[in-house]
Amino acid sequence: MRSPILYLKNFVVVGVKKIRYMSKFSAGLIQTFDKLHVEIHGNGKIKLGSFNQNRGNLYLVSDGGELIIGNHCFFNTGTCITATEQIIIGDNCKIGNNVVIVDHDHNFKNDDGKEFISSKIEIGHGTWIGANVTILRGTKIGPNAVIGAGSVVKGIVPEGGKVIQKRV
Repeated sequence: MRSPILYLKNFVVVGVKKIRYMSKFSAGLIQTFDKLHVEIHGNGKIKLGSFNQNRGNLYLVSDGGELIIGNHCFFNTGTCITATEQIIIGDNCKIGNNVVIVDHDHNFKNDDGKEFISSKIEIGHGTWIGANVTILRGTKIGPNAVIGAGSVVKGIVPEGGKVIQKRV
């Protein structure tokens, strides 16, 4: 069990974020975050379920998009999640250190005047994501999948599927 002081600190920190961002930020009961960084721009929204926790820096950015995180999720040090469209993370997910989840690419051609190209990301409940993983736009990971350390994921991973990055 973590220190009661940490629970009190998180109650205050989450409360301040709720006041700062108003209806754009919501969080369920009891969060145990250590160094939570939140940014919400434009019409963006961040919704956290209950009983989530992290170890070290966790960056949650909504740049006009919607970020939804379920209940009982764990984020290790250095996780960064940025939504310009929509990212949904199911309940009971475990996410390793230095994971990057982004639902957009920069539109380097800029032939249509848009700065970003985006598409939704869905991560099913019970998914394990290893250290140093990057999850790109348009990815759908089914429930109870395992994403091995160092993988780059784009596309569909079926329920219970495994993605293993081979290194030589």
